Amino acid sequence: MSARHVTLLAALAAIWGGSYLLIKYALEGFSAAMIVSLRCLLASIVLYAVLRVTGQASRAWRDVRERPWWALILSLSAVTAPFLLITYGEHVVPSGLTAVLISPASLFIALLAPFLLPSERIDRRQGVGMLLGLAGVILIVGVESVHSLKEFLGAMAMVGAAFFYGLSSFVVKGKYGNLAAVQTTWISVTLAGLVTLPIGVATTPGNTPDAGSVAALVALGVLGTALAFVIYYELIGAVGAGRAALVSYLAPGVALFYGAIFLDEAITVAAIIGLVVILAGVAIASRPKKVAAAAGTPAMARAS
Repeated sequence: MSARHVTLLAALAAIWGGSYLLIKYALEGFSAAMIVSLRCLLASIVLYAVLRVTGQASRAWRDVRERPWWALILSLSAVTAPFLLITYGEHVVPSGLTAVLISPASLFIALLAPFLLPSERIDRRQGVGMLLGLAGVILIVGVESVHSLKEFLGAMAMVGAAFFYGLSSFVVKGKYGNLAAVQTTWISVTLAGLVTLPIGVATTPGNTPDAGSVAALVALGVLGTALAFVIYYELIGAVGAGRAALVSYLAPGVALFYGAIFLDEAITVAAIIGLVVILAGVAIASRPKKVAAAAGTPAMARAS
């Protein structure tokens, strides 16, 4: 990769790794559902501007009109469900640990492939990788989240988000391969913003959000959702999906660093070992060609 591409990859890891930190700040003034709704609607505005400039907006609108139910399924699996699980879970789960627990999304792709793609089978190497990744998750959840039921459920919400990210890969690959990635993402974040808006309004706290939480929410929508996707697509086009997916290995470490610096979150030995074990399992399980192709498809699977 060229110096420019390495710089873009580092910037993407910094942005996506920081999204979990921004969620923590935003939760000080907004409900979880309102954060999801507003960040998605902000991203929708930015991405729609990109679609208009590039002449791709009409095709995206036409697809929504022709396939509204598939658009809803895409939105629920790729954005709505995982974003809600992550944001609600961050009430009790440290921001750095959140990124670590979401990192095994590719393992769920390998696990689901034989059921959703009958031609796919889990070979021995995939099986070893999946067991390794599962061991890493168990280590983190078992050591880090047994202090209370609430913390355990928060950690499991993150694992659930990773599951939905894996599931959404098959929706994108099977039904949205004919659209540009920016079009697919605009569809998913727009519907997610609209679907969660009533819940966000109903759960809005009575107090007025302070400037810090508002700034965090705006940054989350414009930078952590919209700009990050644009950078990711640029990398896919320039260096391929496989190399662009390296960001999923970099973002958890960045998130741990941010959490320690800005929120005084502890970087424990269990978290580090668990992250190494999970990423080793992901690397092994994602190597087979057909499954790896699915894993590199949606940018949503890398975002928080």
